[in-house]
Amino acid sequence: MSTDNAPTTDAPQADPLQQTETRLNRGWLIKMGIFFTVLVAFGFWGLYDATIAYPNRGLADAEYREKEYLEASQRAGLLLRASVENPRNELTTLRARERDIQSRATGGDATTSTLIAQAELARIQWLTSLGRVGRLDPRHTRFENPTERLQTLSAAWDTRTPPKPLSAFDIPSQWIFVVAGFGGGAWMLVLFTRVSSKKFRWAPETRTLTMPGGRAITPAQIAEVDKRKWDKFFVTLRLDETAGEPREVKLDLLRFSPLEAWILEMEKHSPNYVPPAEEPAETPAEEQSASA
Repeated sequence: MSTDNAPTTDAPQADPLQQTETRLNRGWLIKMGIFFTVLVAFGFWGLYDATIAYPNRGLADAEYREKEYLEASQRAGLLLRASVENPRNELTTLRARERDIQSRATGGDATTSTLIAQAELARIQWLTSLGRVGRLDPRHTRFENPTERLQTLSAAWDTRTPPKPLSAFDIPSQWIFVVAGFGGGAWMLVLFTRVSSKKFRWAPETRTLTMPGGRAITPAQIAEVDKRKWDKFFVTLRLDETAGEPREVKLDLLRFSPLEAWILEMEKHSPNYVPPAEEPAETPAEEQSASA
């Protein structure tokens, strides 16, 4: 690729070839800042949903399911026995019989068996809702006065719209977003710390580039400047045998400024440098053809 199309990784400086030390590229810093902000915001969004929004919706759904359960128990004549002493075992037992319960609950006639099955089905839905917000314990399934509790819930939900039930994956999935957001933000902080600790140094008189580890590279040691990934802000210097090992040095031009200008200057003074061919001027005949 021609050096005329070289990527520009920072705002123009007075004379980058007279600078002696790299700094972090402003464009890369802005890009990092945007990604960091998005990731952290994503983490806080997931945290809010996992600890506030979804639990509140789940609690509202559990309360509505409790009202439905008490109403079904009242129709079946079981309201005074609506308390559940061991909700976990009860839910496991009911789920084992759920297909049979559903079959009996959908009966067309209002027999005692059908009404009891409907109450049991409502109990499954209530206990399931409690389990999804971590409330599946006797403190939340006992009723000192089920009749009074039903009246309270009926009055509370008389003008409210039932919430959308939580799925089993709603809250756990939000914690995945929390880990992804905050974990990605932490990784970017580590990356920024590592990159900011590195410095390339430049000797304008000899055009010598000193790497962060202390290795010095001169134009005379450059056998080839591989620009196949130049559009992605990467360049590979292939060095001759006098440079020692490793013989290939990959450089990131996006993170460090004015490293790009230094590499181009070193290339121009390397032994195998070939200046880009200039386009030939148009002949009069070509100019007339173009105008025609």
